[in-house]
Amino acid sequence: MTETAIRNINTYSSESGSFSKKTIIIKDEKIDAILPGNHIPNHTSVINGSDLFLTPGFIDTCSQIGLIEKGIRWEGNDSLEPDETKSEKLHVLDGIYPFDKAFNDAVSSGVTAAHIVSSAKSIVGARTAVIHTHGPTVEDMVLHKKLGYSYSMGDVPKSIFWERTGTPLTRMGIAHKIRKSLTNLQKEKNLKEELFFIRCHRADDIATAYRIADEFGIDFVLVHATEHRKLKNPILNYPKAIVAGPYFQPIERAELKNLDPADYYFFYKQAINYTFSTDHPTNSVTHLQLEGSLAVKNGVPEQQVLNALTKDAAKLLNIEHKTGDIQEGLFADLVLWNGHPLSLTSRAVRTFIKGKEVYREGEKNASYI
Repeated sequence: MTETAIRNINTYSSESGSFSKKTIIIKDEKIDAILPGNHIPNHTSVINGSDLFLTPGFIDTCSQIGLIEKGIRWEGNDSLEPDETKSEKLHVLDGIYPFDKAFNDAVSSGVTAAHIVSSAKSIVGARTAVIHTHGPTVEDMVLHKKLGYSYSMGDVPKSIFWERTGTPLTRMGIAHKIRKSLTNLQKEKNLKEELFFIRCHRADDIATAYRIADEFGIDFVLVHATEHRKLKNPILNYPKAIVAGPYFQPIERAELKNLDPADYYFFYKQAINYTFSTDHPTNSVTHLQLEGSLAVKNGVPEQQVLNALTKDAAKLLNIEHKTGDIQEGLFADLVLWNGHPLSLTSRAVRTFIKGKEVYREGEKNASYI
């Protein structure tokens, strides 16, 4: 049994949105106790946190980390299965490489968990999963083995279909393939008990996603939803949530021309539940903190942003009983920052996953110690 005390540290409260001095006791993998900041612990390992800030680890709610390896060519890309026949039978866990160097980037940037979604190039994607960003094997990293099903609409799957087949694919054809997949799943499962993630940028694709979700009565999450603010139809119900962003990326395609981080404030004012993503490697996992800072810059309250990066993300991904908050009994997935975590000058200086220190500033390859 190992015990660590982080003493007198500015600790984030998801309930109040403020930081206050606390002493956190970590026993084995879990947060064992939250004590007053002036508590003097009698433990083997004591960290003086008086000049630091403590938050739960950030959670990237759409990523291909481990599926598309950093710095590797086609042989390191396991995010796309060209043969889309019943791709919903595939599982992203079978493609994740736990030694992808991007996992180092994640823990050094305060990102302790990620929702792994297959490539946007696949109309019908693999079953998604949620993992910690550190571990010797995928099995050790898993937080949720089979979370949901993913689909993709718009110009990206259209262009890939053309490259593969030399024949065009319309938006009608994409919608048909998604309906066919859902019809197949309907024969085996109660779709009302499943979670679906639908990638789309343009307003017409978003409206089609609503239409399909209504036809099948599914609980769905929009991913990106770049032109959602264009939809004026009052009969459209909000989705379960929006996995927003990333907004810090080059505008290289027509479907991205309306990218605007002011959307974060729009979602907030419209009371739409949303979380943050980098869609790594579309944007580097190191920029998840930046996405949160962009939301603050556009008027979203800090509490809303920090909760969307942690507690609300965990709730969306059905792992709130394991991580996402600083509460007794949850995994000690914690990050120590040298300043306020939403300040762009702040850095993660120490990162813990399941109570183990996986990163310490200044130590090379600390994520594998």
